[in-house]
Amino acid sequence: MSNTQDLRTKRHVVFSLHLHLVFVTKYRTNVFTELMSERLKYHFEKVCNDFGCRLVEANTQKDHAHLLVESLPHTSPSKLVNSLKGVSSRLLRKKFPELERYYWKGGLWSPSYFIASCGGAYTICVAWALLIPACDAGRDGVNVADFGAIPGDGKDDSKPVQAAIDHAVANGLNLVIFKAGTYEFKGLPGWSKGGRRNRTPYVSLEEVSDLELAGAVDEEGNPATLWLKDNDLKEGQPTILSVQDGAGFTLRNIAVDMAPYYYSAGKVLSVEGNEVTIEVLPGHPVVDGQKAYIMGLYDLEARKAKVVRLTWDFDLPSWKVAGDAAGRRMAISHEPLAQSCQVGDGVFWFQGNYTGALIGLSGIDGLLLENVKIMNGHGFPITNSRCRDITYRNVSIKPEGNRIATVCRDGFKLYGASGKVLMDGVHIEGCLGDDGQNIHGTWLAGAEKVSGKELKVNSRRGCLTVGAEVVLLDDVFHPSWRSTIVNCTEAEESMVIAFADPVPDWVHDMTPVEPQEWLPDSLHVNNCVYRTTGRFGILLKASNTLIENSLLENNVAGIHIGGEWSWGYWLESTHSQHVEIRNCTFRDNHLDIRYGGQPMDMAISIASWTNPDMLGRPSVTHYGLMRDIRIHDNLFEDEAVCVSLHNCADVWFWNNRMVNCGQDLVIHAETTGNINRTAWTGEGHKQ
Repeated sequence: MSNTQDLRTKRHVVFSLHLHLVFVTKYRTNVFTELMSERLKYHFEKVCNDFGCRLVEANTQKDHAHLLVESLPHTSPSKLVNSLKGVSSRLLRKKFPELERYYWKGGLWSPSYFIASCGGAYTICVAWALLIPACDAGRDGVNVADFGAIPGDGKDDSKPVQAAIDHAVANGLNLVIFKAGTYEFKGLPGWSKGGRRNRTPYVSLEEVSDLELAGAVDEEGNPATLWLKDNDLKEGQPTILSVQDGAGFTLRNIAVDMAPYYYSAGKVLSVEGNEVTIEVLPGHPVVDGQKAYIMGLYDLEARKAKVVRLTWDFDLPSWKVAGDAAGRRMAISHEPLAQSCQVGDGVFWFQGNYTGALIGLSGIDGLLLENVKIMNGHGFPITNSRCRDITYRNVSIKPEGNRIATVCRDGFKLYGASGKVLMDGVHIEGCLGDDGQNIHGTWLAGAEKVSGKELKVNSRRGCLTVGAEVVLLDDVFHPSWRSTIVNCTEAEESMVIAFADPVPDWVHDMTPVEPQEWLPDSLHVNNCVYRTTGRFGILLKASNTLIENSLLENNVAGIHIGGEWSWGYWLESTHSQHVEIRNCTFRDNHLDIRYGGQPMDMAISIASWTNPDMLGRPSVTHYGLMRDIRIHDNLFEDEAVCVSLHNCADVWFWNNRMVNCGQDLVIHAETTGNINRTAWTGEGHKQ
């Protein structure tokens, strides 16, 4: 390149103008490959030429780009910037459609940018050191420390954090900053089972608009900001953060823990009759008289579960301190535990069962969780209700150190999600009471024709959206009618839906009514881990799903696909269509489950639990409900059954490798059809 200090001349002017620009990807997402970077430089250079300017240097990293541009005196910097960002965003997304998984609503770049005038001595290397911090510091935001939330001071930080967020919202600021350190949330009481639930969260937001709560990171990029929630040892515990309704919410670089832990665990010292004595693991709570919710067994050497759900939430035994409390010995009398364990086993149990969310998110259009780490929590740690366009990136629910468990229910609970859902680089482990990830809609019931085009259904979930579609299923659960909503009104514990088309005469009070707005357009799971959960790694009740490059290990089953209509219990939709599972590893998915399920001994289960009176059992009559399922290029290791098939059709199974496995497919012929498989390969088959 020519010397950037050379003077240029035009009529009546001699000049040397250089602009240093920094563009950052939306959400600071690491998306650019080397090929994309080269293409970006091409587009930047072309736009500069169109303006009569010259691109002197360009350097693109994974989440931002530096440009050094030699400008003309009459060039408007803002117009140049808008053209550079707009053209590059549009053409790059057209060239690389895979970017849509990150930016499905359009727009590659963050609205903010950095610009500085500089002399020719400035280089990209100098800018790298100086301008990225300036760009980050230029964002409009507030620091919670300015409102009294001082990390590590031992005080409750919930009120200062709430004040900082309220100030940001009131003043149109889009960033709330948490410095590195520990922020404590304490003072709100828990509640006992059967007691009045405390629904007051520590921090709450409503009607958010492009707001980000951001912590700090350490040298390795892990969250350096910790939210520590006080635990008063009651079964029920209040929520830390509740966000309801709005558009554009981001939670980034935050770790969450509880003190003391919401569970405890120990090593079996002796078994005498029905009495089991343990030594509680260091750092775990010793609570005399504590009930053993969702108890199970764990292999401390192999770091994996052995038995889950020895107890649930009724007829619970209690732990008693044995001898000197300083010795950390406890004992319990429980026949199922005594018959199942041996000396040296790990035993775990939880403080309660369903107690709400640690972080509750609902009604948000455009949700991003990035670099969030849950080390321990209660109930469903992250609930997501009726949100649209959702991304979880580098989010983990995982035990650390000598910990065994993280939470007692579903790790990720996604109910009524819509738009595009992306799970990228998540790690779920130790959710030892329930599923790792559960994504589903809801079938409404109690249908009653009010008029020719109106239908009344039981629901306490609010009205459906005008213009959205609803599907009615027939008595064998096949989609049989579809129409658009033209009006919806709420009544007591019900809603009346007016459709564009006449409601069919065959509708009755047990007809499943499936709102399409409570189902995602697509789900993509990539580079994820679902390990050591209390039931399924992934419970999938969504269509248009791609699961790839992921590990599913030490679960009751790695993936379960299919809806559930168990009258009086669960009405969770849908029956998945168009599912692809590729380049994944399934290993050792045959956990022993005692309550609310049965040992399954399979990596993938495909079944419709549409039994009015039988909870969690495949239908023996419904045919071909899940369709177009493609399972290929996966590794199955130490599995009794790779795939069990009920109630499905149009399934393809090819190019999978099996090591030390039993059967590739178990096909229940009465309810399946068009099952296609290639010869399976591997070694050590268990015949």
